[in-house]
This record gives sequence, C-alpha cells and structure tokens, in this order.
Amino acid sequence: MRTASPQLITLLNEDQFLMADLYTITTVQGDVYRYTNYDFDLMVGGHQFSSNGPIISREGISLSLGVEVDNLSVTIEVTNEQTFEGIRVVQAFHNGQMDGARFKLERIFLSPSRPTDTSAGAVILFEGRLIEPELDRNRVEVSVASDLDDLAVQMPRNLYQPSCNNTLFDSACALRREDYVVNTVIESGSTTARILCSLSQPQGWFTQGVIEFLDGGNAGLKRTVRLHESGALLLTLPLLEAPQSGQRIRVYPGCDKRLETCQNRFDNFSRFRGAPFIPVPETSV
Repeated sequence: MRTASPQLITLLNEDQFLMADLYTITTVQGDVYRYTNYDFDLMVGGHQFSSNGPIISREGISLSLGVEVDNLSVTIEVTNEQTFEGIRVVQAFHNGQMDGARFKLERIFLSPSRPTDTSAGAVILFEGRLIEPELDRNRVEVSVASDLDDLAVQMPRNLYQPSCNNTLFDSACALRREDYVVNTVIESGSTTARILCSLSQPQGWFTQGVIEFLDGGNAGLKRTVRLHESGALLLTLPLLEAPQSGQRIRVYPGCDKRLETCQNRFDNFSRFRGAPFIPVPETSV
C-alpha cells in the first residue's frame, strides 16, 4: 500500500498542483544515478535529481493477475556526451555495466507557487530490475521487471545429474569470488577475440571463466573465456574495441561442474551437489 504524507494530502486537495517523475538507477557495483523529467533539478530526501541527464520516458505500468510478472517499459535517449562513469550510456548497457541494475520510479507533487518545494515527498510507483535492453546509437529501450520475477524459476530446482547443480560462487557453492580473482594486464599482440596476458595458473584453469576489462573503451565489459591456453585467453564473443597493451583486467576461473574439478581445483567437495555415479541416459536401460 502506498502512503502519503500529510503535506502531500493537503497539496492534492488544492485546485492545482504540478507532477514530476523521479528515476533512480542503482548498478550492482553500487553506482547511483538520479534523474527527473522536471524542468529544474530537484532535491528530494537529501538526494539531487538532475534535469540535465538522459531523457527518460516510460509507458504505463503493466499490472497482471495470477502468475504473470508486472513490468514497465522505459526508453532512455542520450547524447554522446552523457556517460555512466565516463562511458557512453549506450555502450555501458552494451558492455554489461547495467546488467542487474535496479530501477525505481517515483512521482512527486509540487505546488505551482513553490515549484521546487519537495517537502510533500514522493510516492513510489514501480521498482524492479532492468532486463532485455535493446540498443540503438543514442537510444536504449529496456524493460523493468518487478521483483516478483525472482519467483519465476524452474521447478524442481534440484535435479539428479552427474554435474553439480550449483553455480560457481553462488550461495550454495559458498566460495568467495574475491579469493580466486587474478589481476593482470593485457600484453601486446592481443586481438578482440584473443587476449594475451601473464597467468601462473595451469592451462585450462580459466576455461568457462570470466574476464573483466577495467580500462579503455572496453571498461566494464565482461566476456566468457572460451578457452584458456598457455598465456592466452580466447573469448566467446569479440570485444567492441581492440585491447591495448597495459590495460588492466580481472580474470575469474571457470568450473565444468565435475566432481574432480570441485575437489582438485577448489577443494570444495563438501558442497558438491551432483550425483556423479548415477548412469547417464545413454547407458541406463
């Protein structure tokens, strides 16, 4: 249930009032961006909402009965000069920096005689995660899925299969990503699909792992490692820009979900959630 402050109730009972939308985008890295479609910057709850940022428009909120998930469609129009952490907005979406970001839509009401007085407070209209962005040169169309979307999971969650049901570094796996990350730099001769770098781990250690780029035009971009060769990482998808020697990267190991890998590479046998000794369908008769 949405609640309204006494000041807001008084304002709504007047003959005229102004309305504005407030948009808050919070990335998984903790970066927060606040914008409004109002003509002036607004200070709400100690936070400034900029009127000079990207032009954000939205369609009506789609509310559903039953098991359907509520959603909101949002369009973000930007200029080349508008950036998220120094990277063009459209490229930030393409690089994956906005994956899993939270989006909150609020409505604020103001008096025509006090057009910047926000003491009446704001009402939350919708909140959820950004999903399925569609990108154009200076335009992003993205959906906001309600938190109820987290309930739309396949059941049963646990299957009897030789490979592990966990995902590396999730809560069930319980390994800490920070304990296995390797920081290194790109070496000369790298291409958009093959990254040369110095790694002390044996060949194959980072196969099916993740590489994260920290500098240059690829900053914030993550790619899955298709194959870890000696001194080289082959990517599943090519980069947007050619990497430069000396740029920093983070590399995380991969897991093929086999018992041997869990035990020998990660020493995490106690949390292995597979059934390696059951017959596979081809052999069970």
